[in-house]
Amino acid sequence: MPDLFIKRLNRGQGKELILYSQKDNDYKVFEGLPSVSGNQTHLRFHPTRFEWVGYSTTRQNRTFLPDAHDCPLCPMSDNKEPSDIPVDQYEVAIFTNRFSSFQLSENKAPSLEIETNQASGTCDVISYSANHHDEFSKLSTERVELIVQALSNRTRELYGNSKIEYILPFENKGKEIGVTLDHPHGQIYSFGHIPEIIKKQAIVQQSNPLKKYLGNIPKVLILKKNSSAISFVPRWARYPFEIWVVPLRRVSNIFELSDIEQHDLAELMLEASKKLDGVFNSSMPYTLAWQLSPKGFEDSHHFHVCFQPIRRSKTKLKYLAGVEQITGFFLVDLPPERSARILRGEEKPDE
Repeated sequence: MPDLFIKRLNRGQGKELILYSQKDNDYKVFEGLPSVSGNQTHLRFHPTRFEWVGYSTTRQNRTFLPDAHDCPLCPMSDNKEPSDIPVDQYEVAIFTNRFSSFQLSENKAPSLEIETNQASGTCDVISYSANHHDEFSKLSTERVELIVQALSNRTRELYGNSKIEYILPFENKGKEIGVTLDHPHGQIYSFGHIPEIIKKQAIVQQSNPLKKYLGNIPKVLILKKNSSAISFVPRWARYPFEIWVVPLRRVSNIFELSDIEQHDLAELMLEASKKLDGVFNSSMPYTLAWQLSPKGFEDSHHFHVCFQPIRRSKTKLKYLAGVEQITGFFLVDLPPERSARILRGEEKPDE
C-alpha cells in the first residue's frame, strides 16, 4: 500500500478536518465555513417497528446542489469562497458534518408520551478528491487505496469510542439517489445504538456465515477474483446489477485487513464501479455500503462492501414500490444471473 500521511485541523466547537495523502503535503489553511448553531437532535422510539427514528433540526437547511463555484467540498484559493475543507489542495479529506444527525456531546431529548433518547454518535463526510468533476469510477487505483486507508484509520478511531456501537461508511451517488452535493464524496455515520436491521443481519451471520457461500459462488455470478477478495452478483440480489466485494478471509472490520487485502479490495471496488458505469455508458446511480461489524458481533461478522444500483434499463429506474417500502419485501425485475452477464459484457442491457 502507498505511504499514508495524516494532518489534523481543529475547526472549533468539536469539529475536525483530517487530511489524508500519499505524500507529505504542505497545506495553506483558510478560515472556511462557520459551524451551524442551534442543531437539536434526538431519537424517538417507533412502538410497532421496535426501532429508533432520528430527528435533526438543521438537516432541513443543509446545502442543496450548489454550483461548482459554491461547492463546500472544493479546496480554497482565498477567503472569498469558504469551504468545509479550507485548504488550498488535498487528496482525501474527512471532516465533521456541519448538519450532523448525531452528537457525542450531551443533548437532552424531549419528554414525550413515547420513549425518547439522545441521538448519540457522529456524522463525518469523506471527500474522495479535490476535483469537483471526479467520480469514484474515474479515480486511480492509488486514490481508491488511499480512500480505503483513510476509512480504515477513521473507523478504527471511532470504534475505540465507548459511546459508539456501530459504524456505517456509505456513499450516495447520483441525483436520482437524492444526493445534495455533486462533488465525489461519501459519509461515515457512527451510531450510539445498533439499528435493528443491522442487528438482525449480525445475528443471522452467527449461525449462517457469509464465508460458507464464498467457496460455492457459481461462475456465472463471479465478476472477478484476486489473491484475497472476490466481486460477484449475489443470488439474493435485491437491486439490478447489485455487486458485492468480499474479502476471502473473514475479518469483522476494514481496519483488520492487511495492506495486501486493502489493495485487493480497492482494486475490485474500482473495477466494480467501472463495470456499473459501463452498463449504459453513463454514470450509474447507486448506494454503496461498507458493512462493518456492530460491536458484540466481531467473532462472526464478515466485513463486505455492497453496491446497490437503481438503474434497471437505459430509461428506467428501480424505485422502491409501496410493497417494498411498507414490508421490506423486494420485487426484482432483473435476475442476478443476467445482471452478471451484462456486467461482464456478455449480453446487452435493456433500452
